[in-house]
Amino acid sequence: MKKIILSGYYGFNNTGDEAILAALIAGLEARIDELEIIVLSADPQFTTQLHQVEAVNRMNFKRIAQELKKADLLISGGGSLLQDVTSLKTIPYYLGVIVLAKVMKTPVFFCAQGVGPVNNRLNQKLISGVLNKVALITVRDQKSKQLLENWGVKNKITVTADLVFSLELGNEGMINNIVKQEQISFQSPTMGVAVRPWADNSYLNQLAGVLDTLILKLGVNIVLLPFHNPGDREVSQLLKQKMKQQVDLITGDYTPREILALVESCDFFLGVRLHSLIFAALAGIPVAGISYDPKINNFLEQLNLEPVAEIADLEVGVVEEKLIALAKEKDKQLENIQEQLAELKKISKMNFKLLLEELGD
Repeated sequence: MKKIILSGYYGFNNTGDEAILAALIAGLEARIDELEIIVLSADPQFTTQLHQVEAVNRMNFKRIAQELKKADLLISGGGSLLQDVTSLKTIPYYLGVIVLAKVMKTPVFFCAQGVGPVNNRLNQKLISGVLNKVALITVRDQKSKQLLENWGVKNKITVTADLVFSLELGNEGMINNIVKQEQISFQSPTMGVAVRPWADNSYLNQLAGVLDTLILKLGVNIVLLPFHNPGDREVSQLLKQKMKQQVDLITGDYTPREILALVESCDFFLGVRLHSLIFAALAGIPVAGISYDPKINNFLEQLNLEPVAEIADLEVGVVEEKLIALAKEKDKQLENIQEQLAELKKISKMNFKLLLEELGD
């Protein structure tokens, strides 16, 4: 029996991170016969209900220490855990869990993470000091590897891909149920759009104009798809109010696989959320990204693409032009996506291969 503890941004109702957790659990269960998984979660009841695994409160360090003492491995990640933009507490928390594992003599796998931005030099030193003591490091892009090496990480760093690329796609039954429940249509061509709160949300004024133009010029059907509720749903509602044309908004809460099935039903996708872009690539549909963080640029680079805009400098005319070109040349981008997707799926599974080697299985 192998006991594995999972540490990440779990239990916050963020579709991207819950998809990472779903992929991690599925990958472990498919490869290890006798397995006990415990997830460190902000909402253990939510996590257990959604993923059918045991979960403990991520802030109950006494319980975490007890579980780590009996564990064969701590997996930290995936996701974007080591950054100091959203909170100064983020890096100390995730490094603290790793240090606790080391105190309990439990090996640590730093798994498929995207690193940065980290602006505080003390945080950079803390990261290198802790990661030089872990058993295994994989990151999801080349830029993350470069950052860790620049900060002084000497351990071997393997570039893989986001764990979500190892997820299986949804099924037709899923989408039919949601369409009926939401009373929406995916008539072709449908463009999925995933936005997020950002500063004063003024970028929504420009984006509303862009989407109105696409509806008028291309006859697209637009579906707004929140990825982190309630924040994304509120911002999507605000965007809908700013638009002159009619759009659909997904209002329910769905599992990562159900959201993936919704994305798969679109003909192309415009996303501000990283995992909305990853879902679109996984679904094999043309994708356009608006960047608010280097992780968006890093991922699009893996697809040989660039953002259509930076969120702080969204020029309506330029974005309209790029999205109209995407719609007209979608077959060409589709070919590129399919080519890159095969490689991303392959290297995403490398995370599990390295993990099994570490466990001695």
